[in-house]
Amino acid sequence: RESSNMGWLTFTFSLQKKFESLFGEKLEVVRMHQQQENLKFMSHFNNGLLIKQGCRKEVRGPGWKPESEFYQLRSNGSSLYRRCIQLKTDSSLLNSCFSYILKVPFDAEDKSGIVYVWIGSKCDPDEALIAEDIANNLYDQEHFSLQVLNEGEEPDNFFWAGLGEKKSYETEAEFLNYSRLFRCSNDKGFFTVTEKCS
Repeated sequence: RESSNMGWLTFTFSLQKKFESLFGEKLEVVRMHQQQENLKFMSHFNNGLLIKQGCRKEVRGPGWKPESEFYQLRSNGSSLYRRCIQLKTDSSLLNSCFSYILKVPFDAEDKSGIVYVWIGSKCDPDEALIAEDIANNLYDQEHFSLQVLNEGEEPDNFFWAGLGEKKSYETEAEFLNYSRLFRCSNDKGFFTVTEKCS
């Protein structure tokens, strides 16, 4: 979502030729945008896609300190479209209908800490188990202890050390039950958004 077009251009003008020489006609290149992945692509990921924020090569200068990491697990329409997406650490982003993963580091080197799996009171039980499984795979269990929390049973550390403060949050997600499709167009000479029939 936040990547520049330079990565795609670099691929098409250098790497793609190398791949084509290796695989020949077996290779098919498909460009995809985040949140628009097709079913075939998503089927390669067992528990869904894990989407992190920021760069792969994080610069750790002398003043660097580890921050909490906060993820939301959600599915749009089907378990094949499950995504675990990193959010900014803000307790107002919680919702009773989903499960979340929160990593709180203990030391300046980010080598130990605690990982909370927060289960909303209206969360699907299968999603809760998958959130726990993702948390186990995401962090080293020798250095990060795992604690599963049900909504309403959070220790103070969860909000104050991990998310900054305790804020009110949504308890419903009715919007997921009503999928609507809109079309954005400039066909008439001006920008319009019209709803399409399902």
